[in-house]
Amino acid sequence: MLNLRARQGGMTLIEILVAIGIIALVLGLAAPSMMTWIQNTQLRNAGESILGGIKQARFEAVSRNTTVAFELQDPNSIQWHVCLFDTVNQVCQAVPDLYSHGAGEGAQNARVGVETVFSNFATALDPGENVPALVAFDSLGRISSASPVNIARIDVRNPTLSTTDERRMSIVIGVGGDVRMCDPQLSLATNPQGCQ
Repeated sequence: MLNLRARQGGMTLIEILVAIGIIALVLGLAAPSMMTWIQNTQLRNAGESILGGIKQARFEAVSRNTTVAFELQDPNSIQWHVCLFDTVNQVCQAVPDLYSHGAGEGAQNARVGVETVFSNFATALDPGENVPALVAFDSLGRISSASPVNIARIDVRNPTLSTTDERRMSIVIGVGGDVRMCDPQLSLATNPQGCQ
């Protein structure tokens, strides 16, 4: 009977408690950096959503042979829509949107800042700056001259993160209609995702 007990394997209660304690300690140390990583991933996803919306507006302008706009609507979210552009009144037409992204969709902490004349990537745009704003594309996919003020750069930010933890994304729209998203913390010389 003594040999039977000696052969039975298992863990004691103390061994289980020590293992749980070690796991809790590792999770406690990793949780803050994991939350920052998750929020920065949400910023990238928000940037991808905006980039996709801008590209869709350009595609619709070419395929419909008319002026189409991408408009950021809310300074407190990344709400946007793609619409037919009224060149006389210089606003989106009051017909249903071609595409839209609601305020409640995606990253709740993501905000955008806009500039209409490109300055540089080193200076981060404040969340909500110059929003609402739009960029209109003509039937050739270029920036439309029918809109007097077009978006040149969008910064996707998270105001709940510190500037050292935040991985801001920048979207640049060229006059020819080319659109690119980049990371200002990366160098373009060494990384294709870099800004400068």
